[in-house]
Amino acid sequence: MIGIVVVTHAGLADEIRYAAELILGPQSGVEAVSIDRDMSVEVAKEKLHQAVALVGKDGDGTMILTDLFGGTPTNISVELLQEGVVEIVTGVNLPMLIKGISARVNQNLDELAALLKDYGKEAIIRPVELLRSRRLSDSTD
Repeated sequence: MIGIVVVTHAGLADEIRYAAELILGPQSGVEAVSIDRDMSVEVAKEKLHQAVALVGKDGDGTMILTDLFGGTPTNISVELLQEGVVEIVTGVNLPMLIKGISARVNQNLDELAALLKDYGKEAIIRPVELLRSRRLSDSTD
């Protein structure tokens, strides 16, 4: 099973993992690393290394989900990037994490990364657009 590490600014990583587990139940192989403003880069790297080691024990690879490309969580994660072993997808959101947890047993690391990149985007919806299209279809019937 692919391990998942969520790495974000502030407490977002802990909270998004908590929200996913609220929906799916407790999950093994999922860790959160929240990087606070007063945390040194060295401490953040150490926490990330510990989390990756913890979830990567199965040997199926580790998916790192970060909040913002170009931010510290992504920048320190890139140092661990290794094809087939550690993959990174930025822009983590709750639907992406839930999909990752659900799909990680049926995908290899590369497939999971591609799936989560697309799924994270597809999960962003403007309800007004759905309502407009529904109204248009209702008015043409």
